[in-house]
Amino acid sequence: MAIDLASAWRAIAFLMLGWLALFFGLTLRAGREPLITRIARLSEPQLPAAMARYTRRLTAIWCGYFVVMAVLCLVFGRAAPWLGALAWIGTAVLFIGEHRWRPRLLPGHRFPGLRQQLQDTLRVWRPRRPDGK
Repeated sequence: MAIDLASAWRAIAFLMLGWLALFFGLTLRAGREPLITRIARLSEPQLPAAMARYTRRLTAIWCGYFVVMAVLCLVFGRAAPWLGALAWIGTAVLFIGEHRWRPRLLPGHRFPGLRQQLQDTLRVWRPRRPDGK
């Protein structure tokens, strides 16, 4: 039985989105620091309680987004060539929307720029080993 290319891509998308949902979701468990909170602490080690709550909720939103997109890939995958575009549009909407809303939600809080956020994200996703490599 041969697997067609469309089915393979659907499976890969489902697995990647599922892995992201799991990765984000596991950091929301009791006693763990949410992923986005960890990223925010790199720029601001003494993160205010309101910002910690905000980053926890943001981590949960991204986790939910990945779950929804994974389920859509599984259910509609082959019949929905628009799904890839929807995933990218949804990602852009979340990034841009969050960027615009956070100053309103946490007035007076200074947020790092995009470049610093990307650097901090990479440091959390790819932490250095104890030997510095």
